Amino acid sequence: MTTLQGLTERAPAHYRTLLGVLAAMAAFTGCSLTSIKGRDTLSASSVEAKIAAQLTRNYAVASPKVDCPLSVPARVGSKFSCTTKLDGQVLSLAGTVTGPHGRLVVRPTSTIIVVSAAEDQIGKSLARTFKAAATDVSCGTRALLVTSPGRTFTCAAVIAGTHRQVVVTVTNLAGAVAMRVLPYKPGQR
Repeated sequence: MTTLQGLTERAPAHYRTLLGVLAAMAAFTGCSLTSIKGRDTLSASSVEAKIAAQLTRNYAVASPKVDCPLSVPARVGSKFSCTTKLDGQVLSLAGTVTGPHGRLVVRPTSTIIVVSAAEDQIGKSLARTFKAAATDVSCGTRALLVTSPGRTFTCAAVIAGTHRQVVVTVTNLAGAVAMRVLPYKPGQR
């Protein structure tokens, strides 16, 4: 039988899961077009408003201020970048014009993790792994984490009454992570 105390010797301390909390892409249609000296361009304010609305829907945040270039050519294949802040963290977005009438695809260039969903998924995974009736996981006070593959964040977990530290490494933009369960060290988060 695996015990939490013998975790590093008898049980797998490293496993993978997909948090599934990233919006892979957002397609927008109907962004306003402006004609400047015979060239059609997308309205920055229209693109910004659509991105802000999508982020609000996907992550249940107040509508963020989004900054996009003032002039994006409306030709298919034109690329542009926008920035915003989610929960005080800078998020870059990459956009591409994909069709006529302001049709675009915009993707975050970082992984966006909804902390409450991560805590829930990590807790369920730990409960299954250790056959524990209940786990309690806390990954900090932020509602969202804007991070990138290779970066880590730390959570504190209580598994069947035993405190543990969970080091979570983001492995791709889609929100897949690898977790390592370590003995808990007071003062570490």
